[in-house]
Amino acid sequence: MNVSFSQVENVPLYNQVYEFLNRMNVKGILQQYSNTILPISRKEVGEMLKEIASTRDQLSIIDKSYLDKFEREFANELGIVEQHSVLFTGEQSLSEKMNKSFSDREKYLYEYQDSNATMYVEFLGSIENRMKKVTNTKSVSTQLLQYGGRIRGTYKNRLGYSMQTTNGTQYGNKPFALEDPKLKTNYKLNEPNSNNFDFTEGYLRADLDWLNIQFGSEFQSVGTGYSDKLILSDNAPVFDALKIDAKYKSVKFLYLHGITGRRVFTDVFYDDEQVEYSINRYFAFHRVQFSLTNFFNIGLSEMVIYQLSSPEFSYLNPFSFYKSGEHSRGDLDNSLIALDIEVFPLVNYKLYATFLIDDIDFQKIGTGWWGNEVAWQFGVLKTNLFNFESFDGIVEYTRIEPFVYSHHKSGNSYTYKEQNLGPHLQPNSDELFLQVNYRSSEKLRAWFLFASERHGENILNNFGQLIKNVGGNILEGHRRYDSDKTKFLAGNLRKTTRFQLKAIYEPITNYFVEAMYEFRNENLTWLSQKINSNYFSMQIRIEY
Repeated sequence: MNVSFSQVENVPLYNQVYEFLNRMNVKGILQQYSNTILPISRKEVGEMLKEIASTRDQLSIIDKSYLDKFEREFANELGIVEQHSVLFTGEQSLSEKMNKSFSDREKYLYEYQDSNATMYVEFLGSIENRMKKVTNTKSVSTQLLQYGGRIRGTYKNRLGYSMQTTNGTQYGNKPFALEDPKLKTNYKLNEPNSNNFDFTEGYLRADLDWLNIQFGSEFQSVGTGYSDKLILSDNAPVFDALKIDAKYKSVKFLYLHGITGRRVFTDVFYDDEQVEYSINRYFAFHRVQFSLTNFFNIGLSEMVIYQLSSPEFSYLNPFSFYKSGEHSRGDLDNSLIALDIEVFPLVNYKLYATFLIDDIDFQKIGTGWWGNEVAWQFGVLKTNLFNFESFDGIVEYTRIEPFVYSHHKSGNSYTYKEQNLGPHLQPNSDELFLQVNYRSSEKLRAWFLFASERHGENILNNFGQLIKNVGGNILEGHRRYDSDKTKFLAGNLRKTTRFQLKAIYEPITNYFVEAMYEFRNENLTWLSQKINSNYFSMQIRIEY
């Protein structure tokens, strides 16, 4: 039974359809789209693909092939009758199932549809080998095996759901595997004598036309950057949150309130009885975005990290001003604001920027005062680079002043499990980023990037103890006895240059081969020492 209606669950953050939508937006084909807030629902993606399909005659051969691919993937949302490849169904013979398993059809383990509900079940599996060779050392390697699944669907066009979970086993060099930020924060893999790890996401999402309410855990990103996002990225682990998003014409609103950890304390009372108690660590965020014609998008965000045993009502209010709420609590919390813009001056060009303020005193600008904690990022994206249809180019610069994202109160840094909720860069850093994207067909995507990073590290003694705090560690905020003056890139200056080549080949729909090579040169200027590293990875991944 083929019943066609839109799915209101979200498209995962890593789906390649977002690259296609962004490219169509910059080329002037898709109007009033912004990739500043992701993910979005399958329903919204379907509406955008319809808009692109209405201008099919303006698309290049490569872009048409991508459109065909996504029309198969989002056939339900487009009202297209598309027979998927479904493994567990009694309607087809074994030979038919095998033929479709190696076709370009979208693939599922199980599919159910009726007039009220849909359900799709997918197998997720991957095997990956990673290698690293550092100057004058032996090469090390690690192998990662992951397997699990995803269940998603929609009930009565209003309630979307998704649950994804994977288990994994790590082989080979475990310290090397733990260099991966995702694995570094995984509880199971960090247990002694354990080589297992697991990841999970899941949520319910109610679609009320112009207003959507969601509760659960899902990777999200907010920001204009391509090397990384200044506001909210996927560097930190996923966390549970209440999410409210709304859209009316050219205005979008987003609200998040989630829990990003728990701190446990032990007190000893007069009778020597030990009592444990805990406080929760919360993340609150709200944002409004305006699209002014098809030329200009502007967004204003505010976020706060705070610690309490239960949520603070002033931060539960989506429409309150968090900075005032922080003042009423005695300036105990870590609040930040950000302004971002996207400008489309010409077809095939996009200019973008984000300006983030952690704290600032306008009277002390230019004095070197440590409390002027700001970060900014700007760049340009050019599609059809050098008039070649298959190439796009990005040039981007990011600068984060000392002490940005950190906080004087322990536990209030802008982090979850010690990973920045924003970019991968530490405070007191900058980065120049250049990337060229290549797409020869809907089956092959490749990226070449160059990045030059500078970071002023805090100065430590031989025992790893902090000697001088220059604002170079997100987990070490300014202390009352630290200097009132800071200098950008002060401390131990580390210069890192990276060259990376990455490719993803999808010979058959939902079967992926991914390879990456990176050369990294690190210059430890305070030691007059240079370190060259070579990284290589190969992954085979299936989503069936």
